[in-house]
Amino acid sequence: MKQTLLILVLCAAICGCKSNSNTNVASTDTTAKLNYPFTPRYSIKWQPGDEKNSLLVLNCLKKYVEGDIKGCAEAFADTAEFVGDQFHFRGSKDSLTKILSDMRSASASVSKEFDSWMTTYYPDKKDTWVTLWYVEKMTDKNGKKDSVYYVDDVMVKDGKIRIYDEKMRRFAPAKN
Repeated sequence: MKQTLLILVLCAAICGCKSNSNTNVASTDTTAKLNYPFTPRYSIKWQPGDEKNSLLVLNCLKKYVEGDIKGCAEAFADTAEFVGDQFHFRGSKDSLTKILSDMRSASASVSKEFDSWMTTYYPDKKDTWVTLWYVEKMTDKNGKKDSVYYVDDVMVKDGKIRIYDEKMRRFAPAKN
C-alpha cells in the first residue's frame, strides 16, 4: 500500500512538473502583438548572427588603421556601397579602394577604440548586419588631432561587405 501511494505521488509530481514547464516554454512573438506608432522600412525581426561576420569587418578596419588599404578592400564585394556624412558611393571595389586610399592618406595616424559590436541576422530578409560602436582618433599630416564617435552598420553577404553605412557624431570642442 505504501509503495503504491509513493508511486502515485511520484507520478503526480512528475506530471505536474511537465505540465508547468510546457506552459512556461511556450514562446510568443511580442512584436506581432504590439501596435507600433511607426512602420519600419526594414525588418525588426532579428536573431543573433554568426560572429565570423564581425571578425571580417573588424579585420577590415584593422587593416585600414594600419594603412593596408589593399588588405582592407579585400573584405568588400566586387560591387559595394559606402555611405558616410554627406557622402554616398556605389560602385566597383577598385573605385572604392581609391576612395579609401585617399581618405587614409590624409591622416598620419588613425586609431579606433571600440565600445562594442553586434552581429544580427534577419531571417525574413536573409541579411546579416554587423553594428559597431567606437571612437576613431586621427592625426592629420600637419599634426592636428581630432576624434569622432561612429555607429556603423555593415551588411555582409557571402563573406563580403556589400554595404558600409557609417553615422558619425563630432565631439564638442574642449573648453580651455
